[in-house]
Amino acid sequence: TEQSKVDFSLIRPKNYFANERTFISWLQLAVTMGGLGLALLNFGGSGIRVRISAFVFETGALALIVYAYTMYWTRAERLRRGQRGTWDDRFVPVVVVIFFIFATAVNFGLTFHKKAYTPPLDKLTVSLLSFGKAEA
Repeated sequence: TEQSKVDFSLIRPKNYFANERTFISWLQLAVTMGGLGLALLNFGGSGIRVRISAFVFETGALALIVYAYTMYWTRAERLRRGQRGTWDDRFVPVVVVIFFIFATAVNFGLTFHKKAYTPPLDKLTVSLLSFGKAEA
C-alpha cells in the first residue's frame, strides 16, 4: 500500500536523536533513584524501616525504566511511520516529582518514627541498666 511506505529522506535524523536523548535522560533519572535506594540499603543501617524506604526508591526506579523503554519504542515507531501529533508528556514528569516527594516523606517519616520510639522497660532491662551504678 502507498500510505504505509515512508520516505525516510523526509524524516530528519535529529528527531531520532532527540528521542534517544530523552530515553537516556529518563534512564539517568532512574539510575539516580536506584542509587538512592541502594545507598539507603547499604548505609542506612539495618531494620525493616530502611528496607521499606529502599524498596520504595527501587520500585520507582524500575517503573521509570519500564516507562522510558515503552515511550522510546512508541515514539520511534511513530517516527518510522511518519505520524504527526504532540510529542510532549505533561503527566509523567509531575508523577515523578510527586513520587520523589512521597518516597522522601516515607524515608523521613520512618526515620523519625524509629528515633521517637522507645521500647518499654521490663525489670530485667532496668536491673541490667542500673548494674554497677552507685546508689545515693
